[in-house]
Amino acid sequence: MRVLFVFIFSAFGLLSVAQTSSRIAEKTKNFKRYDGYFSFWWDAANGKIWLQVDKLDQEFLYVNSLPAGLGSNDIGLDRGQIGNSRIVYFNKVGKKLLLVQPNYNYRALSNDANEKKAVKESFAQSTIAGFTIEEDEGDKVLVDATSFFYVMHMVWPTGFVK
Repeated sequence: MRVLFVFIFSAFGLLSVAQTSSRIAEKTKNFKRYDGYFSFWWDAANGKIWLQVDKLDQEFLYVNSLPAGLGSNDIGLDRGQIGNSRIVYFNKVGKKLLLVQPNYNYRALSNDANEKKAVKESFAQSTIAGFTIEEDEGDKVLVDATSFFYVMHMVWPTGFVK
């Protein structure tokens, strides 16, 4: 009886994992996929960009630029030039995904854990953007990043594409 119970429990566990691992694939199956440091899909019918984040709490270099279009030196936009660059990471908080920029302007120069903690708690980091998680597969999440790419920046951030 115990063996049967363990078998049934294990079978439901495997079924659950199989269903969970296909939610992102199911949601994005009709979209054009672009692979890079972070994969994303273009939903042409709805004009949406779906971003898959599979590197949570891992720092990476985020760079944005204005590769084409209207440029104006007077307001700080210069076509063809690399824009701001910053070290950032994605942090998952409940059903939200935050793009966080740590504050490296202030840092402890010693190996003292208390000093490092004091510096970290004294100088705030910045949250650059927040996303609602549409699909969650544990270490992989899918978010609608359309407004981040189109509204906030009005340029295509080059930090996400190979």
